[in-house]
Amino acid sequence: MSSLYELKGSSSRNAVRMAIGQLLDYRRHVPPKDARLVVVLPERPEDDLADLIESAGMGLVYEDGDKFVGWPVV
Repeated sequence: MSSLYELKGSSSRNAVRMAIGQLLDYRRHVPPKDARLVVVLPERPEDDLADLIESAGMGLVYEDGDKFVGWPVV
């Protein structure tokens, strides 16, 4: 399965909400239409924001020191 990523420079509520909206918009225009949508953040977001991403059916990848957690996306 293909993945479509949206990278943000912040793990704030505004950045997470923007990423979710952008990914939904991109999916309408970028094939394949069934691509896995993934939010990539510079740090782990607050629990409620991680839950928001999951409830939207999207994956979450975030930087933790010198590695990325949640990568590779399955």
